[in-house]
Amino acid sequence: MKKPIVLFVELKIASKNKYVCDIAEKLFDNNISVSIFTNELKSANQLNDLLWTWKQDSFIPHSISTAENGSSDPVSISSSIDLIPQTEALILFDPLPLNELEKFKLVFDFAEVYHSEKKQESRQRFKQMRDSEKFDLHFTQLGAILAKKTISLEQVN
Repeated sequence: MKKPIVLFVELKIASKNKYVCDIAEKLFDNNISVSIFTNELKSANQLNDLLWTWKQDSFIPHSISTAENGSSDPVSISSSIDLIPQTEALILFDPLPLNELEKFKLVFDFAEVYHSEKKQESRQRFKQMRDSEKFDLHFTQLGAILAKKTISLEQVN
């Protein structure tokens, strides 16, 4: 089985909500189903609201996955590990255990270099993934992702 591709996206400013929406839109435009994980319902609601309003000329079908209604939309926001639907891609607003990442073909994590503590946490996650040898790791800039015409689940270059 092929290793999941993990893209660490460098964040130089505290705009993670916007970056998550940018990546979700790019994946949606490429017909790639995506789950967004956050460990707080408040953050899930903020992302939900932002996806409704962040671009006037864009609509991304999405929903918050709950125990009552699993999400069947192309973009799903989850605030519990147990509620993350099986999609092709995963965007980590907040970290997950490595074994959860193995369920996806493509994972986006963030290197929050604008904040020293978050930067260190990002480095630790990157090291854990690298040392596990279970992931195809890449470090990139958001602009490099958004500049691509297409995103493939098979290759990142």
